[in-house]
Parts: sequence; C-alpha cells; structure tokens
Amino acid sequence: MQSLFQDLRFSIRTLRKSPGFVLTALLTLSLGIGSVTSLFSVVNSILLKPFAFHDPGRLVVLRETTREQSEPDPDNYKHYLNWRTNSKTLADAAIFQNQGYSVSADTDHPNIVEGLGVSPNFFAVLGTEPVLGRNFLQAEASEGHDQVVILSWSAWQRYFHGDPGAIGQTLRIGGTPQTVVGILPQRFSFPHMSEMATTVSQRVVGPYEIFKPLLPDLTDSENYNYLVIGRLRSGFTLAQAQSELGGLQQAYVRTVAHMTLENWVLVEPLAQEVTGSVSTALWLLLAAVGGVLLIGCVNLANLQVARAMARKREIAVRMALGAGRARLLWSTLIDSLVLAVAGGALGVLFSFTAVRLFVAAAPSNLPRLDEVHVSWSVLLAAAGLSIMTALLFGLLPALRSIRVDPQMAVQTNPSRAGDTREGQRARQLLVAGEVACTVVLLIVTGLLVRSFSQLLTQQRDFDADHVSLAQVSLDAPQYGNSAAEAVRASFIDRALTDLGHLPGVQSVAMTSEMPMAGEKWVGEIVREDHPVPPGQEPSANRRWVSPSYISTLKIPLLAGWNLQPADQNHPTNVLISEQAARTAWPGEDPLGKRFKLGGDTQYTVIGVVADARINSLKRTASMVYIPYWQNPLWRAYFLIRSPQPTAALADSIRRTIWNIDPQVAIPTLKSLDDQVNDSAATERFQTMLLSGFGVAALLLALVGVYGVLAYSVSRRQQEFGIRVALGSDKTALMRLVMRHAAIPVVGGIFAGLALAFGATRWIGSLLYETKATDPAVIFGSIASLLVAAFLAALLPARRAALVDPMKTLRME
Repeated sequence: MQSLFQDLRFSIRTLRKSPGFVLTALLTLSLGIGSVTSLFSVVNSILLKPFAFHDPGRLVVLRETTREQSEPDPDNYKHYLNWRTNSKTLADAAIFQNQGYSVSADTDHPNIVEGLGVSPNFFAVLGTEPVLGRNFLQAEASEGHDQVVILSWSAWQRYFHGDPGAIGQTLRIGGTPQTVVGILPQRFSFPHMSEMATTVSQRVVGPYEIFKPLLPDLTDSENYNYLVIGRLRSGFTLAQAQSELGGLQQAYVRTVAHMTLENWVLVEPLAQEVTGSVSTALWLLLAAVGGVLLIGCVNLANLQVARAMARKREIAVRMALGAGRARLLWSTLIDSLVLAVAGGALGVLFSFTAVRLFVAAAPSNLPRLDEVHVSWSVLLAAAGLSIMTALLFGLLPALRSIRVDPQMAVQTNPSRAGDTREGQRARQLLVAGEVACTVVLLIVTGLLVRSFSQLLTQQRDFDADHVSLAQVSLDAPQYGNSAAEAVRASFIDRALTDLGHLPGVQSVAMTSEMPMAGEKWVGEIVREDHPVPPGQEPSANRRWVSPSYISTLKIPLLAGWNLQPADQNHPTNVLISEQAARTAWPGEDPLGKRFKLGGDTQYTVIGVVADARINSLKRTASMVYIPYWQNPLWRAYFLIRSPQPTAALADSIRRTIWNIDPQVAIPTLKSLDDQVNDSAATERFQTMLLSGFGVAALLLALVGVYGVLAYSVSRRQQEFGIRVALGSDKTALMRLVMRHAAIPVVGGIFAGLALAFGATRWIGSLLYETKATDPAVIFGSIASLLVAAFLAALLPARRAALVDPMKTLRME
C-alpha cells in the first residue's frame, strides 16, 4: 500500500506538469465513457433487462402465419381456445387486444387512455396479482357482466389520488360507469405490442392504464384481431412449443371448410416480440459510440507513446538505480489508471444527463422507453469500462517504456530519442487502426443518411402541406346501440359539413385509419369472373373514406371517376389504387369490374387512383377506398385543408366537434406534416445520432493524424535543417511529411473497407432503397477522410518546410 500511494503521488505530480495532455485525456475519456455508459443504459433497459413478471424467460407470444407469407398475422379467438385447451407445452395462455378507452372523471370532455381488453387469466399468466382488490372472474368475460375494470398504479393515483377505498367505486369509461375491482402493482408495466407485426404507431404512446375483460368472439371465424401470450411449461423448449402448436393448428384448420391455407403458429419469446424491431439499431448505436471511444483511446495511446519516448532517459536512470521491470511497468501504467478513473467518474456524471436527453429525443414508439435509466449494474459496467480503457491506451506505452536499454538511453541525443524507427512504426500502426475505425463509422453513417434521404425525398403521390389531422373517438353508448351505424354516419356527416364552414378551410375529408400507421383491414380480393387457387388471391387494405378524400390529399385520379355524394344510393362503388389494379386485374381494365374483399359484399370499381404512400413512407400498398357510409367505424380521422397552420385552427376544430357532441374524445390533433415526419422519427433519430458519432470519429482521426505528424516533425527538426542546408526546397519537405502521413492513412482505409464489408451486411435491414455497397457513399466517406487527413497533415508539413537550418544546427 505504501508503494501504491507513493506511485499515485508521483503520477499526479507528473500529470500536473502536462496540463494540456491531462485536459485532452479527461475530455476524451469523459465524453467517450459517458456516451458508452448512457447508450449501454438504453440497451440494458430495453434489450437486456428481464420484464418485471414472474419467470419472464418462459413467456412467449403466439402469432398465426402461413407458409406462403413472410409476416405473421394477429390471432383468431377460436384458434386461441384450441391452443389453450389442447397444448401440452403451454402451462396456460391468455388472449388480449389493444384498446383506447374514453375515460371521463372530473373534466368536461373525455380523454383517450391506453388499455387492453384481456381474458380473465391474463394476469395469472404473467404471474401478477393486484396489490388491492382482485383479478377478473371468469363470469365477467360475458355480455352484461363485463362492466368492471382493473387500473394501473398511475391511473389509480390520477383518478382516485391513491385512495384505498377506490375498490368498488366507479369510473366512467366509454360513457358507462365501470366498477373498479383491482389496482396493479407500481412496478407493473406491460409492453406495447401491435396486433399487426408490420404496424408501428405514429402517435404518442402512453403506458397501458385501463384493463377490461375481453368478451369471447366465437361467431366470426375471419376475425384476426388479437394477440396471445403464453407461459411455457417447465422442461419444454420454444422449438417444441412451436412444433406442437403448429401441428394443432394444421389439424384444426383441416376441419374448417373455408380454411385451405397451410396455417402455422409462430412462437417467439416476449422480449423478442417487443424489441426485435429495434434491437439491431440499438446495438448499432452502441457499437458506433464504442468505436468513437476506441478511436479516442488510440489517440491517447499515441500521446502516451510519445510521452514514454520522451521519458526514456528518466526510466533508464531509475533502472540503473535498481528499479525492477514490474515496478516500472506499474508506475508507468498507473498514469493511465489515474486518468481513466477520473475520466470515468466524469463520464458517469455526464451519462445521467445524456440518458435524460436520449429519452426526451427518442421516438415515442421505442419500446420500454419509460424504463430507461442508469442502474447500479450499468455503473459497475462503467467502472469496468474505465479500467479497460486504461489498459487499452496505457498498456502498450507502458510495455514499450520498460524495453529501454539504460546505457543507450543515457547516451542517445534526447532530441532524437523519441523518433526511432520502432517508435514511428508503433505510432503509425495506432493511426492506421484509428483510421480503419473511422472508415467503418463514416460508411455506416453515410449509408443511413442516404437511406433517410431516400425515404424523405421519394414520390408520395399525396400532399400533406397545410392539412390538419383530427382524430375523433366515438366511444359512447349512443354510438354502440342497434342503430349505431346510422348514428355514427350522422355524426360524420355533420362534422364534415361544420368543419367545412370554418373560415379559411378549403376542403374537409374523413378516413377510417390514422395516416402513416401501417397496413390495416387487409383482405383478399376475390373475383368471381377469374377465380384463382385458394391462398393466391391478391390482398388489399380497406379504407372507409368520404368522397372528398382524394381531392383533399391531392391524390391523382388515373382512370374513371371519383366517389360522389350521390353514391349513397350505390354504397358498393369503390376506388382502388394502381397497385391493386395491377395485381388483381393484370393487363385488364378494372373499371366496372366487381369483386369481394374479405366478405360477401360485391364491390364495383369506378375509379383508379395513384399509389399514395399514405400507410407508410417505405412501401406502397394495394388500397380499396370504400364510402364511409357503407360501414362507419367508431373512430374517424378528419383531414382539414387550410392555409392556416394547425395551431391557429386547433381551438376552432375542437369547438366544432364538441358542439356536435361534447362527450366524444379528440386524442390527436396535429398537422399531417407532423404525422408524416413522426412516421420517420426512428430513422431520423438513429441517423442523427450516428451522424454525430461519425463527425466525432472524423475529428478524432484528424486530431490523431495531426498529433503524430506534429510530434514527428518536432523530433526531426535537426534532420529537416540539414536537408534544407544541403539544398532541399520547401516543396520536397512538405511532400516528405505528406508521404509519412499517407502510409498509415492509406493502410487504415484498406483495413476499414474490409471491416465495413461485414458491418454493412449487418445493417442491411435498416436501409431503405440503398445498397449496402453504394459506391457513392463509400467513395464519399473515403474522400472525406482523405480531405481531413490532408488538412491535418498540412500544418505539420508547413512547419517542416519553414525550418530555419542555422537555428536547428545550433541545437544540441
């Protein structure tokens, strides 16, 4: 311990003599370790931390699929009953469905609260018990007995202020009083999952707070709108469960006449289902910030090598006085440990702020975002990372420092002692490694930037400018009675008329689904005049719209004519998209043709419109636009085109809708431009972060090249003076220094290209209409690095060319 404290005091005194080096090292390490710690906190909270359920590793999610399709589908209630009743690999299974509940408390107008309709055994499957009250009873999953609700801890605090007497009290949900029968634990948080695997919600996603019994759906065998979560029996594997459930599914569908597809069941762990879509992007961000830290460590190692070379004479004297190599190695390495510990402590402080900034800037649909924090396990990992970085940038200089011949070190000219061939080679290898890491980061960043640019600049075939989007939820008793369709249609009719009378409004339209929220209401196009084998029918998305829909969004009409108000007498007249026409009527004119779409209704095509990317910017979809009065849904999305901004119209839109019915909820009111931008929020976020890491890597590489050359030039002053004295001109000296810089840079570029080949194949799934081997991106990245290296080398080269031979020859 005495030797340790002696070495610590000596290290601190030594470092105090190099304030510039210490400041550079602490800044590099604190930013690098802090960034890695904050990103690891995100990865740990989202991807690695187990869910707060009993034995979460045995929880699985079941989805239906077929051999013919690549994407899994939601589940059917009858199929769920078959799995639960006959499975030997599942201990139990529960079915649930996403719901947005209209909740009224003390406010004039209801709010939409995220919730789930669940089977009574849902919480038992998760292994969760209410802290107050009870679970649902089996009898409560039946018509007339389902007016009960279980609240999350946060909903209990908000609506009942944490009163234990809330059990047995009522809360108005959907306009109907519901009895509170249970309160969930504070730690309970069920992750968001969409019934459609390809659907990503483009709205602010809140936690699930309302849970109601799910009524069994045993009448409609075509209703695939649920998800099933199961618990594996102890001793059974995922593969065994999938094989058994797939066999049960195939045996079941063979008994159902209308089911001819080769149905199967996809079984995935709960963690994979929730985070599978973002895991690659998060690991990529962590790898990128780790690469930046590695580049920073290489820079520090270069500086430490230079300091070790300059201290050769000191070490030689200590060796001559009897210091052992182990003691010299430790005393040299302790400088790095002191810097790493100090930098790590600053980095941990920085990580708390970085995590808060990440959560604030991250897209709202990032799973488990509310659970992201810096935990004790992350702090331990940060401590280990600090020690690892100390070894990474300190071990090589320490090992080199003890390979000193005392006699030669004492006799060598101190001005040239640090510029041996061996020392130059070590520094060039470090720079080459730094450049290789930078090349990988720049290429990956360039590919994602190009992909994001392609996403934003592609042809959309709809105009979102000056359009406001208002969602209205018709979740009240009067909209769910026997005359519900007429009541809902009457509300939509009046809302379209009244919104159209607002000052400055040019047109108003209605659609049944949130724009940019993915594909929904997908059915098969069946033509009686041209039957195809079962399972090979083209599919299309249904949207119930007003006749003004395509004119409000300025979607081009390619053939036929638009829907008209007079089509109320012909409610089966529909528009189809160009892709639907191409897939269902290849080489034919679809106008006037009749077809069915997932039911018995015969529709007639009266017009063909362009493939507007109104579901997703990433892909077109086959669409069928049906007049809303044919099936008015319980939710409506109004599109209001006006030169006024949404902020100026918002109050007028709310007043107009609440004048019709003050008990309807308006959960979303924003511009359509914002909705389109939000749909690319994930891509924008990861591109922004990676761009920052790429710029940081480029700057660190520039500093590294400059530092090596500047040190080399300073140690070769006499050599340059002799060259000038013997007739060498400035251009030749600059070429000499540039050539010296080019060796590690070019070598690092080739090594980086080899590494980038593997990295780009890994991120292929994140790219949109961009090849992983895009030559423009690769050449642009290399060109950027070469320009940066040239600029970094220019100043040292110029200093070499301006050497005064008389002054340098008079040096020792």
